[in-house]
Amino acid sequence: MKQTRFALALCASLLAAPALADDITDAVDEAMAAYKDGKLSEAVSQLDYAAGLIRQQKAEAIKAVFPKPLSGWSGSEAESQSAGGMMMGGGITANRNYTKGDASVDIELVTDSPLLQSMMGMFNNPSLITMNGGKLIKVQGQKAILNEQSGDPEIILIVNGSAMFTLRASGASTDDLKAYGEALNLDKL
Repeated sequence: MKQTRFALALCASLLAAPALADDITDAVDEAMAAYKDGKLSEAVSQLDYAAGLIRQQKAEAIKAVFPKPLSGWSGSEAESQSAGGMMMGGGITANRNYTKGDASVDIELVTDSPLLQSMMGMFNNPSLITMNGGKLIKVQGQKAILNEQSGDPEIILIVNGSAMFTLRASGASTDDLKAYGEALNLDKL
């Protein structure tokens, strides 16, 4: 019963959005027709297809969260992909690499993944963070973990409990890493 309500709510919300006249609305329309005909497996399949297409759109749009290269740095193109619930708990991943001479900063993003809930436990337990050599810091007013133990710094930043950034430096300073964290376009999440 909950799945049926969810499916109908998803259909209603998608249909209420601006008319896209695309594969997503076609799949939702087909799901509604299948549901009305009692073909529940087909309805679920069409809704899963529509949800996958939406995740792909969001994965493409999420690239805007990565900042332009900072002064003196160059950056690769941002890459992203979406994963259904069967792979790695689902969600969207994206990354971008920045270089300056021999130094590099890699930024990875995981969003809309149920796996993030396990990370939230660590953020809520400061003694666990410090026991593992990390320090609590703030990045754009958000809680973050800075780890400098391995020689190259790393920052883990969780935003709104639904997006996790991992910033890793190789040959770059902690200040470089923090500057990239401050430059993230978090409003694009």
